[in-house]
Amino acid sequence: MSESLQAQDSLSRQRSDSSNTTRRWRGGFFADTSQLNSSDYQLQIEKTFAVLEDIDNRTQLGNSFGKTRNKLKENDSILAVIKDNVINNSKALNLRNLQVFRTLLVHMEEDLVSRRERLDTAEANLLLMRKTIRTLIGDTVLRQLQKDSAMVQEFSTQLMEMRTSWRSTRRHLRESIAAVNRLQTHASSNSVLAGQLLDKLDDLLASATKRIFGKESNLLWEKDTSVLTSSEKSSIRKVVESERKALNFYFRDSSINRIMLLFIGILFIGWTYRNSYTIRKANAASILREMGFIYLPSAFFIGGLVIILSLAPLFDLSAPSAYVEAIQFLVLIVLTIICWNKWPRQLFMYWLIMVVLYLAFSLTNHIPDPGFWARIGFIFLNILSILFGTLFLTRMKDHLHLKGFLRFVIILHNVMNVLSLFCNLAGRITLSQLLGNAAIFAFMQAIGLAVFSKICMEAILLQMVASRYRRGITGGFEYNHVMESFNRPILLIVILQWLIVFTTNLNIYSALYDWMLVALRTERTIGNASFTFGGILLFFLIIWMAHLLQKYVGYFFGDAGMDDEVQNKKQRSRLLITKLIVLSLGYMLAVAASGVPVDKITIVLGALGVGIGLGLQNIVSNFVSGIILIFDRPLQIGDSVEIGANQGKVREIGLRSSILQTKEGAEVIIPNGDLLSQPIINWTLSNQQQRMELSLRILGNDMEKAAAQVKEFVLSSNFVYPLREPQVLFTKIDADGFELKVYFWCVDTTKIEEANSDLLVRAHQSGLELL
Repeated sequence: MSESLQAQDSLSRQRSDSSNTTRRWRGGFFADTSQLNSSDYQLQIEKTFAVLEDIDNRTQLGNSFGKTRNKLKENDSILAVIKDNVINNSKALNLRNLQVFRTLLVHMEEDLVSRRERLDTAEANLLLMRKTIRTLIGDTVLRQLQKDSAMVQEFSTQLMEMRTSWRSTRRHLRESIAAVNRLQTHASSNSVLAGQLLDKLDDLLASATKRIFGKESNLLWEKDTSVLTSSEKSSIRKVVESERKALNFYFRDSSINRIMLLFIGILFIGWTYRNSYTIRKANAASILREMGFIYLPSAFFIGGLVIILSLAPLFDLSAPSAYVEAIQFLVLIVLTIICWNKWPRQLFMYWLIMVVLYLAFSLTNHIPDPGFWARIGFIFLNILSILFGTLFLTRMKDHLHLKGFLRFVIILHNVMNVLSLFCNLAGRITLSQLLGNAAIFAFMQAIGLAVFSKICMEAILLQMVASRYRRGITGGFEYNHVMESFNRPILLIVILQWLIVFTTNLNIYSALYDWMLVALRTERTIGNASFTFGGILLFFLIIWMAHLLQKYVGYFFGDAGMDDEVQNKKQRSRLLITKLIVLSLGYMLAVAASGVPVDKITIVLGALGVGIGLGLQNIVSNFVSGIILIFDRPLQIGDSVEIGANQGKVREIGLRSSILQTKEGAEVIIPNGDLLSQPIINWTLSNQQQRMELSLRILGNDMEKAAAQVKEFVLSSNFVYPLREPQVLFTKIDADGFELKVYFWCVDTTKIEEANSDLLVRAHQSGLELL
């Protein structure tokens, strides 16, 4: 019996051990069966506190979301104003009002897109935090702590604080998510409404553009029977007030552009003041008058204002016409101040009359329904504008820069005024006002840009002169060819600015701008390669600017490339390194800005290598050499050069070959590869001068007097360059006098024979004996 009981007890123990073993294996092969102690719980509690505190801090939305909330409320006000006018006063809206509202809506849509992206990012981060909190709830260490009553008692205070922190964090997180969702909904509703209003405004603009070409009133000599009702007058006043509010919103939104302009103006004023101070300190103000300075350095502060106001259209390419008009009015005030004692009296009086006409034309925009006498006044303004515009053209002569550009603009101004006059006679009042205002605005803007370009050129030349004086170089230098090179990019900026203002006043800028954006940004493909016209244009523009800067960067440091400056080897080395850096950065920036994939360039280079290997060495060499000649410009069309046995003027530079015209009239065609593979003597690369020598014999015994007499004799010729002093070297002294050689510079290398002949004649007339 006892044996039976022992057997049953042994079997029961085996089953119990087996059950325990099974439970252990179910926990996993790598289950941690060690018991957690109080330090493990303490560490986990501290980690949980840190996570909760971090989440609680990150759930605070901050000031940026408060600004977003205020901005959306502002948008509500703007949208309400525009919606009310589009729905209730659409007939009273003219092109000017529609353009202001459309510009404001476009800016609003762009701002809403960026704000919605920030809100979406914030929402994603908040949802990730919520997921993190949920993982804390299922933490196994904390769950095991809750099952141990003794440990709960030990950490009761910390657990209560952690629970409070957890509830507070969850509450803050829910509030932040709800706030972000409300802002997202608000932004979405504003975006939808802005899009709807923008579509309606585009329809109104299309109909208004068609309407202005139609007949709005009777012919001038016919009786006008149209009379505005009181409700229509009220609608017009309401539209004007709404436009004013819209412009206030626009000015507030675009304040960053004006801050950037102000910064540029301060830099310009500081730059010109520093250079003018250097020249005043050296008592060299007379050299500026000899160089033809008009506005600088005396008016450096007003010149800075001209720079700021002239560049304003480039910093806001989609500004409404009212903003452009305000900037233009400030330009007129500044120009009147700066030109008060710079222009001849008669030219300045014509300018003042044009300013008065500008103000009168501006007032015509605020006449909603001009009657007979108002239309007569418009015609009178057209006639006066044509008359004084023509007088200004005849009197400006050499007093204004960019004379060719101004002549074109003034002729265009007169033509547009003639068209405005005929449109007025035919009853096209709106079109007449549009043409007349655009004409006077184009005229005034062109004058302002001419002064702007002259100030820019004077600022560059002032930098060159001041840099030379800082280096201790006080002699004159040749600067005209440098100014001509800088004139091209400045002229490009001037034309771009003028076109922006001109098309804005014609109310066609927005359409042209949108069309150009689509044309430049549309991706096109050739085979497997994709590109955009904008990327290609940007690539070549940056390359051009890089080559321009590397070629003329030395002039900003006063290096004019003259013989008396060659001795400064360290300066030349630094200048060379600077040029290489500018050129390298330009190419890297061009590739990066154009968006051309590097792998595509590698493929092209590989294909080019294969072509060279197949026997295209000469063709590719000439082609690459042609590109080097075009960009590096060791010689230019019109230069007098010597290449091998050939001497003459460069007539043409092509991609494969260049043409050299000899003095005898022959045209020598030289492959570009051969041209760059041999030394090139360029007599006109940096200047037109060429050194000459003359051997003389003078009777007497006073060497100093003889040297002074020879120098005076040489400088009396108009063919001798006066800024380089002739050099007199005595070669023989005898009892009767001296034999000497005089070295001097001819003003033009193409006039060597004329200079030699002139000096021979003068030497004979002066009684000097030639050797």
